Amino acid sequence: MKLYHYVKSGNTVLKDGLMSFAANPNADLSYYIKRSGADTHEGIVAWMEKCFTGRSRCIRMLSEPVQWTPKSEKMWKAFVSDADRFTIDVSAMEADGLIEAIYVSPPIAVNDPSGIQYDVDEELQTLKSVGDIPAYPVDWTKCDDELGLRFSVIPYYLLCIKGGVIPPRYIHKEN
Repeated sequence: MKLYHYVKSGNTVLKDGLMSFAANPNADLSYYIKRSGADTHEGIVAWMEKCFTGRSRCIRMLSEPVQWTPKSEKMWKAFVSDADRFTIDVSAMEADGLIEAIYVSPPIAVNDPSGIQYDVDEELQTLKSVGDIPAYPVDWTKCDDELGLRFSVIPYYLLCIKGGVIPPRYIHKEN
């Protein structure tokens, strides 16, 4: 099975591998500063590890390439156009013992936009293996620029990686 990950263009993924937050001292802190209450790489890694052991070595992945719709074009088009898309051979990684744990963050249902909680950590469910990742298509119509909803309304996967880096041999650049 292959999963997808996006990294800002001009990266060294094919040379250095795909790094988790813990393995990347140059990671963008802005996404986690408010949620964690920390303002350093070390502080955010410590907060992640308080969420659950291995969280800082997890890498977020999608089951298919991003597909924006008219109501999500602002958030996804910029995200995709500034990034390289990679496929990760997670079946081979699992066979080689590189995956410590697999989690899914199921999509939330947005029935009442006034009740949306922003800046909260993921609701995660543990999967036993790569084979438990569902093969059904993602409903990209749930993403909404006006509500600021991106990852919370689509399923994504966190893979906890031994050593925190996916070696280049498991990675293929798509674009």
